[in-house]
Amino acid sequence: MTRRILLAYGLVALIGIARVAATHRVFSEVLDEPVHILAGYEWLKGLPYTMDPSHPPFARIFAGIPMVMAGMQESEGDPVPRGNSLLYWHDHYERNLSRARRPMLLFLLIGMIATATWTARYFGHVAGVLAMAMYASLPPLLGHAGLVTTDAPVAAMMAVALLTFDWWLDAPTWKRSLVLGIAIGLGALTKYSFVVYFPVSAGVIALARCTVHSAQCTVRSVAKLVVSLVVAFVIIWGGYRFQYDTLQHASNYPYGIATVFVPKSMQAKAIWFDSHVKVPAPLFITGLGIVTEHNRHGHPSFLLGEYRDMGWWYYFPVLFFYKTPLPFLALALIGTILIARRAREGLALALPPIVMMLSVLGSHINIGVRHILPIYPPLCGVAAFAILVMWKNARARIAAVALLGWLFIGVALAHPDYMAWFNEAAGKHPERIAVDSNLDWGQDWLRFAHVVNKRHIDFVHLLFNGTILLQFHDVRGDAIEPWVEKPGWYGLSLQGLTMNPDARRGAWKWLDRYPYEMVGKGIRLYHVP
Repeated sequence: MTRRILLAYGLVALIGIARVAATHRVFSEVLDEPVHILAGYEWLKGLPYTMDPSHPPFARIFAGIPMVMAGMQESEGDPVPRGNSLLYWHDHYERNLSRARRPMLLFLLIGMIATATWTARYFGHVAGVLAMAMYASLPPLLGHAGLVTTDAPVAAMMAVALLTFDWWLDAPTWKRSLVLGIAIGLGALTKYSFVVYFPVSAGVIALARCTVHSAQCTVRSVAKLVVSLVVAFVIIWGGYRFQYDTLQHASNYPYGIATVFVPKSMQAKAIWFDSHVKVPAPLFITGLGIVTEHNRHGHPSFLLGEYRDMGWWYYFPVLFFYKTPLPFLALALIGTILIARRAREGLALALPPIVMMLSVLGSHINIGVRHILPIYPPLCGVAAFAILVMWKNARARIAAVALLGWLFIGVALAHPDYMAWFNEAAGKHPERIAVDSNLDWGQDWLRFAHVVNKRHIDFVHLLFNGTILLQFHDVRGDAIEPWVEKPGWYGLSLQGLTMNPDARRGAWKWLDRYPYEMVGKGIRLYHVP
């Protein structure tokens, strides 16, 4: 690696980190952040990990570190108020929220490095720099990298685990098997979607490597893979402090072997197992059960004007199209075709996004493109390969420059609203396509408070979607009344206007007679004289 290439890597990484860090004090907490922060804080304080085991603890722990180091103390009550008690500690909301978000930059850096390294393995360091630059220019990744959630971290850890597996296939030694086990274990400790994405992706990588060139696919390598899985199990167990207990005693959640993972004909035996047999890391199984039950019962969601609880098989493909920059989509498509025709060794990068997308078509939890973020890192490598090939042809080079300019300038203009970003195909009203964490996750209420204070608005009627405590930001108001027309100021979230039952029946259609301005991307501010 030349000094110039190393400098390029460093510069791109610095730009990506600076972009995200600049958003930390812009946005208020999103709906999930107080609970994630509280969970990490409680883990570090040695408390039982029972408050919300629906996510593993790894990424959450990093967010809790600044809170513990600052000597903060949580209050009592429900999880969201307890999480807010940390964020409002000593009345320094923006500082405390920024503190919690800052460690998430580590996962952004890890994701960029893993993506660049994986790409460089097949196409060289110039492609690696391009892939890193694309990672640092994808609004879904940048937006969620600035929040305390498990979505951007699992994208990074998925890239690390798949890169490590690809490297392990070169020479499945005992040392590499140990490293692979650690990568798998940390990935599984980041988010439960890893348990779905990693096996299918590793499977197609192994298939591509064993059929295209000389990966060592032998019985002995399979035995060493088993060792990796054992190491991963120990890492997962360590993430839960080597807890050894029955599923029933470990937590109050009724999602053990009996209720989730076995047919009804065997539930009597499974219930006995849940209450009598001690197992390692029981809360990991409990959390997996919570997610499985959530998926089984679905989640209220919205797509293209429709409302459903059980979702759509095409939800994630549609969101992937509208939430991904169009030039990147073009480059990824071109790169996939080129790899299939000219560079089949690159199938290790091109196939995982395809099987990951196929694996979520049956999901009933349709609440955001954030759930498919692990698709993007390998696609960055695929798109980078497309640029390399196009650069060799004079006419194609012009197209490559145009596409890169469109991508990089477009994301620069999107700052800081990466999370709520939609591409040009969505038009001026993306709320007609999707809401929730795609557009309005409660992130704009801090901006709203600044506008209210700047304009000296004494009172405002709110259709609220968030967990921020507006009264601590000098915002006085009440919940908006349905079907009641009266003068005053109104702040209505797009999530509320889309998902609120009264709003869906037209309770506030009368406001359409008045102009509004957007506060951020998620709140309409009206003034009725």
